[in-house]
Amino acid sequence: MSIRVNGQRLEHELVRRGWTGQDLARAAKVSPGTLSAALRGRRISNRSLLRIAIALTERAVVPEIEMLLDQQSA
Repeated sequence: MSIRVNGQRLEHELVRRGWTGQDLARAAKVSPGTLSAALRGRRISNRSLLRIAIALTERAVVPEIEMLLDQQSA
């Protein structure tokens, strides 16, 4: 079974943590190709999605980056 990820939201979550796609792929133990597919809105396996979600929850949002992002949207 596979699922489509909101690539823009995933990119936003990377930025909030100061991560590159390679950082997240490494932390989530998924291939760079899988992460690239997710960022492009292509389907990935449920297992890969779970690994990505767990990796994101284990890495804290950088408050200074979050503050700058909030200012951009204001």
